[in-house]
Amino acid sequence: MAPSRLEVNLRRLLVQCELRAKEDIQTDWRLDKYIGTLDEMLRNLQRMPSKPAKETLSEYGRRVDFLKGLIHTQNLSTPEEKVVAAQLLQPEPPSSDVITKEIHQKTTSKYAEELRDELLSSGSDGSKSLRQRKSSKPSSGEDLDALLRHHHAVQEKIAEDMLSLARNLKEQSHLASTIIKRDTEVVEQSGSLTDANFERLKLESARLEEHTKRAWRCWMWVMIAVVVIIFVNMVVFMKVMKKKK
Repeated sequence: MAPSRLEVNLRRLLVQCELRAKEDIQTDWRLDKYIGTLDEMLRNLQRMPSKPAKETLSEYGRRVDFLKGLIHTQNLSTPEEKVVAAQLLQPEPPSSDVITKEIHQKTTSKYAEELRDELLSSGSDGSKSLRQRKSSKPSSGEDLDALLRHHHAVQEKIAEDMLSLARNLKEQSHLASTIIKRDTEVVEQSGSLTDANFERLKLESARLEEHTKRAWRCWMWVMIAVVVIIFVNMVVFMKVMKKKK
């Protein structure tokens, strides 16, 4: 079956967004709006009667979610959060799209470089402070400890967020599984009830057919009896008339 116009437009816009994300996501302010349009087009495509195969829709969804994840990662405040989010943005193994892997590799490298520059800048500022003050040595150590504690706190916060997200996904998956199981049971019960009604209707149809045949036989015998009676009466009447003559 040929793809619909909506699917063709979605493919074109998806490729354009991936190319823009590959170039530079920071300078392209329109990319966020394009991804929002992509999300809306995908929802409309899923509601169409002649929608594509389930695997194709899943592939479109993975690519759109990856682009949405890029925008979310870009909007984070610190390089540490961006690096961790970029690592968690790893494309799924089923995706064989080369450009998605290139975008992920480029994004991860860029945010890692930003984090390295920030750490080097912090180290450079600490060195200048050491040269300016004799008592800056303990302070530099405290600054380094504070920086490490900050990084550790950020990582713990991200880990807690990921655990919370995993719990929510697990609960939603369990709820969806329960709903699907319940719907399956309802469908099975409906199928069993339909089969039982069909068998009952078949039995009643056979009984009605048998009853109709019996009624027809009864009427046939009644008609034969009437004909015989009329015939006998005619014979008797003819004999009586002959005797009178």
